[in-house]
Amino acid sequence: MGHAIRKMTEDDVDAVAAASARAFFDDPLQVWALPEAETRLAKLEAMFALQTRVASLPLGECYTDDSRSVACFWTGPDEWQPPPEVARDLAPLRDLLADGLTRFTAAMMAMGEVHPHERHWYLQGLGTDPPRQRQGLASAALAPMLQRCDTDRVPAYLESTKERNVTFYERHGFRVTGTIELPDDGPCLWAMWREPQDPSR
Repeated sequence: MGHAIRKMTEDDVDAVAAASARAFFDDPLQVWALPEAETRLAKLEAMFALQTRVASLPLGECYTDDSRSVACFWTGPDEWQPPPEVARDLAPLRDLLADGLTRFTAAMMAMGEVHPHERHWYLQGLGTDPPRQRQGLASAALAPMLQRCDTDRVPAYLESTKERNVTFYERHGFRVTGTIELPDDGPCLWAMWREPQDPSR
């Protein structure tokens, strides 16, 4: 099935944030950081909306479809860490996430310690609304930037927060380079690297 993937706009943010919250509701990292199920969905939706508006959209490489059921967020080489002004604009997360912010910060620090130094595109997040999963949307949303990586001969990197997603990313050329164990009985993450592929194949 073909899917019309396009760049995300400001008008998409709220709907995409709601879909992303549903997609990540049972994600091990989110469950660990926000263990109270009754408040997790609302917190994730608000978090995704703020992060998308403040940090992701300005970078210009966010993708969705017209149903806004999928969200794919990339940061370019040397852009994976937000600049100080963006960090300031994300300050409302302190009140929104409360104790969860400590866990999210610990996760970011653990991921940062092993983040590759080589020039690459970073897949910061990819999620599909549960009713639309297994329909090819995630693969379609990945395609524009993976094609660019191949054309420009630039690697890509991600951390998978679900073991079952590792095989999905492997089908798109990523390979596991290691695991990241989060503190305080946090979940295991899978670091994955993708060398540029031959576009002629």
